[in-house]
Amino acid sequence: MGILSALSAAVHVREDGLVLFVTILAGYPLAAVHRSIFYNKSPVVQHVYFVVAGAAVLHSILSILLAYGIVTYFPGQKVSILLAHIAFLGHLLIGYSYSETDNYDINWTTSFCMMTLRFIGLVMDVYDGHKPASELEAYQKQTAIRKPPNLLEIAAFGYFFCGTFIGPFFSLSRFRSFVFGEFLDSNKEVRVSGFMPSLGRFVAACFYVIIHHWGTLWIPNEYFNSPQFFALSFPWKVIWVVLWFRLTMCRYVSVWLFTEGAAILAGIAYNGKDSKGNDRWDGVRDIHIIRWEFGLDFQSVIDSFNVGTNTFAKNYLYRRLQWLGSQTYSHIITLVYLAIWHGYHLGYFILFFLEFACVLAQKQFYLLLSKSPKLSHYLAQPYMLPLKFIFGRIVINVSMGVGFLTFGLIKTRYWIR
Repeated sequence: MGILSALSAAVHVREDGLVLFVTILAGYPLAAVHRSIFYNKSPVVQHVYFVVAGAAVLHSILSILLAYGIVTYFPGQKVSILLAHIAFLGHLLIGYSYSETDNYDINWTTSFCMMTLRFIGLVMDVYDGHKPASELEAYQKQTAIRKPPNLLEIAAFGYFFCGTFIGPFFSLSRFRSFVFGEFLDSNKEVRVSGFMPSLGRFVAACFYVIIHHWGTLWIPNEYFNSPQFFALSFPWKVIWVVLWFRLTMCRYVSVWLFTEGAAILAGIAYNGKDSKGNDRWDGVRDIHIIRWEFGLDFQSVIDSFNVGTNTFAKNYLYRRLQWLGSQTYSHIITLVYLAIWHGYHLGYFILFFLEFACVLAQKQFYLLLSKSPKLSHYLAQPYMLPLKFIFGRIVINVSMGVGFLTFGLIKTRYWIR
């Protein structure tokens, strides 16, 4: 029995999950090495370091070669976007068909999910870079690539240790700014202001990991198909589902916090100055903890949870479907795309359908309130905040908790009962 096998048995966690956890934590020493040795070296040297640090992910080598071929031989052509989806999303879906099981799968497709979005985004950024600036929206100008990357740069972009496995999602434009030293201070040294924010994300991640691990022991997935659960009254079933949902979400929050902490330590998360002149470190933010824990409506969830993927969906899918002439159609297609990206399980599609339904219902509810100025004025009073908070949190957690059953329990036979 190996060290990780023995450790997983001792702490009662899946070995593949422990391997992923250790891999994510490896981002911190790798970031420390970069900020100590390689931060001021040439882009080529940094690229080689990133490739060496991540090249063990063999399934991605083919995608790196395909990405290079697409941006080199089809730059700025519409066919490049089609080829990108065939090459990367197609590769991912084929992988799902061979590797999906009854459980939450942690294998090569886990990391390839993020690489799929990153390389599709890369191809679309190169496509934007070959269009006249007058034809680009503001968000496209920020990420458009005029000079396509070479093979080494693509490999480094794909294998960068702070985003290879779980995220965060970031564009080649940001990656280049980081490598070219644009995020260093005026003396071309690493910004020491990033240490405490990095430590803060790490500590917060540890807290969420502990809560999640305790939650898996307290409310395992199997509980929802047990005689004890079926014997409960409906209100108690909902309560247990909501508790399980919140504890399960700690898994996602923790891994995003870990990767954010490593990204801040490396320096790629630098995002300019705030209004007081302090350095901002939210450039690759994936989770806004306060908004996630205390938001009052579904929009607060979208804005705070899985921010990187939601940014990709907004900038590379939803906004580029404006030619449909319907926000509803654009929204539906975007959610279907994300469901397919997650895998073939029916529960993924049901969850995203419920998300669409909840957002639509919320818009209609707000529209109804706006038709009554007196009621809107009354609800805007400070003393109504506790009531709005309680109502909002109940609606969010019950709706999302019940919907997440179809996602978290994976197989239809486990959640349909």
